[in-house]
Amino acid sequence: MHWDRVWTAANWERLLVGDLFNRGEWGGLLLTLTLGVLSIFLSTLLGAILGVMRSSARPALWVPAMLYIQAFRNVPLLILVFWAYFVPPAFGLNTSKFTSVLVALTLFTGAYLAEIIRGGIRAVASGQLEAARALGMGPFETQLWVVLPQAFFNMLPALGGRYVVSIKNTSLAFLIGLAELTEIGKQIGARLMTAPIEVYLTLLMIYFVVNRGISSATRLLENRSRFNRLFLRV
Repeated sequence: MHWDRVWTAANWERLLVGDLFNRGEWGGLLLTLTLGVLSIFLSTLLGAILGVMRSSARPALWVPAMLYIQAFRNVPLLILVFWAYFVPPAFGLNTSKFTSVLVALTLFTGAYLAEIIRGGIRAVASGQLEAARALGMGPFETQLWVVLPQAFFNMLPALGGRYVVSIKNTSLAFLIGLAELTEIGKQIGARLMTAPIEVYLTLLMIYFVVNRGISSATRLLENRSRFNRLFLRV
């Protein structure tokens, strides 16, 4: 084993922030986390809109949502990454590698989150809707202040699992040369040539620590009183 050649200060710096301090080009874990957090935030917004539309009784709302969900859940993420990277230039649009991967991750994850959110909405007791109507709330207010907060609590375990998958999916960005964590690890392994096991074990440990942290944070929110204090202020 050649841990002394892999675990050097220079290699750890590249794994954590890329070439940020040498050439001003950020990458590594910092880029992976930025990409993952942004895609989680945007795909949650997209999934919430699609989930509400999918739960509607109006065909004008649930049919487009269903078509989107079926379309994006039945194609590989890898193909979406290539489409987001190679298709825009054909129409005169210049997009960065980061933007291409972010768009692909958001569209792909949003389709899965929509189904999770639809399940959470359906799990809200009908009595809650009747109580909201009795208080004079309209459909939008009912969804925003009554249905969605309770639905998000119901689906926290499923959301946490999907968010972990989103972080792991950022590793596909190395296929178009984006210098995130896996790409930096690949470059270090190619330079050393004699320590592939050590390099990829290091990557495995970093991904495990990050995703374990997300799982633990989600589990903390599964406590009803803590969730209410943080998000509902009650």
